[in-house]
Amino acid sequence: MKRLIRRVLHGPPTEESKLIATASSFPRYTPTTIVYRDYRIAVTDMLSVAWQIKEFFGDERMKFTSAARRPLVIDCGANVGVSLLYYHAIMPHAHVICFEPDAKVFACLEQNMRANGVTGVECRKEVVWVHADGVSFGSEGADGGSVLRTKNSSLLPSVRLRDVLMEHESIDLLKVDIEGAETEVLLDCGSALGRVRNLYVEYHSFPDRPQRLHELLALLSANGFRYYIERIGVHHKHPFSELVQADMDLQLDIHAVRV
Repeated sequence: MKRLIRRVLHGPPTEESKLIATASSFPRYTPTTIVYRDYRIAVTDMLSVAWQIKEFFGDERMKFTSAARRPLVIDCGANVGVSLLYYHAIMPHAHVICFEPDAKVFACLEQNMRANGVTGVECRKEVVWVHADGVSFGSEGADGGSVLRTKNSSLLPSVRLRDVLMEHESIDLLKVDIEGAETEVLLDCGSALGRVRNLYVEYHSFPDRPQRLHELLALLSANGFRYYIERIGVHHKHPFSELVQADMDLQLDIHAVRV
């Protein structure tokens, strides 16, 4: 699981670090409900969602501002909706379009929007991809489902992200966390990214596939973005001897802002 090896920051225990500690001893891939602040969050995997809560509510890694009366957020890879709860907390009037193809995860997503009184969200059970003809998608049971995953895979409906972007003149935030499909999808979007003000993408690199970070960064630059990169997840203490042994040899948070 991609967030297992991230460190909880040193210092006095926070509400989020306590939640992660509790989740670490809870059986993986076991449906349950997390109570956090005033939220009740149905989950398929407690630990992965506990890390999401830390990232969104504890660290506020997706905090953004907008002068729009009704900011538009497009969230690709919404999982059980922690990100949507956060957007609603900081911008209650935002219009959010989100995508989550895993059926069990999507059921939690819809339940969490109802249970926590979140409105203005359009939840779509489609795979974000480069065409709308359907694509094989492998479920992982938590937040690791992907078109690259062959285990527990089935043909699911897909949506071309470029088409979604072209439906809107201006997008305040585009979040793309789609477990390895991000470079292919964003390259297909091309100049449509010019409609996006803030872009978050989680980049994944796998030892058995070509690295394409240079293509992704060139695309961002070509579309007028300035980016900030932070290493997350996998950490190689001895890269010369460890890289070929890892399931994933690089994982990055990329925040891009139009300049």
